[in-house]
Amino acid sequence: MKNKYFTFMLLAILGSINTIQAGCGGCGPRKKIMTKTSWPKDMIMSVPKNNTLNGKVEASCGMCNFNSNDKDCALSIRVGSNVFLVKGNGIDDHGDSHADDGFCNAIRIAEVQGKINKGNFTSKSFTLINQPSLLK
Repeated sequence: MKNKYFTFMLLAILGSINTIQAGCGGCGPRKKIMTKTSWPKDMIMSVPKNNTLNGKVEASCGMCNFNSNDKDCALSIRVGSNVFLVKGNGIDDHGDSHADDGFCNAIRIAEVQGKINKGNFTSKSFTLINQPSLLK
């Protein structure tokens, strides 16, 4: 009897841990992505030596679209193959993140100004570029 109770409690604890680490749960499989051929030609593709960004980058939810190790939905930018968590702007500051064109369902282009510091991007300016025709 103790063995069955122990097994049940162990499974309940493991199930709870998975639920806690699952994030917001609102992100569905209907992802919209941009094709590389539809990127603007003046995208920033590498981080400059001074770590200051001033131009166009990809912006999206790091966990949902950039495969970051975040445990929850968070606004991130991608420069080349590097993903940086955005400080100074939240994921819902630019509309519902789970809308069809929201950060959890689409990769958007943003005009940014700011600096990379310790793996994070601290934004002085973050403006989405309206490009609905680029979403597929």
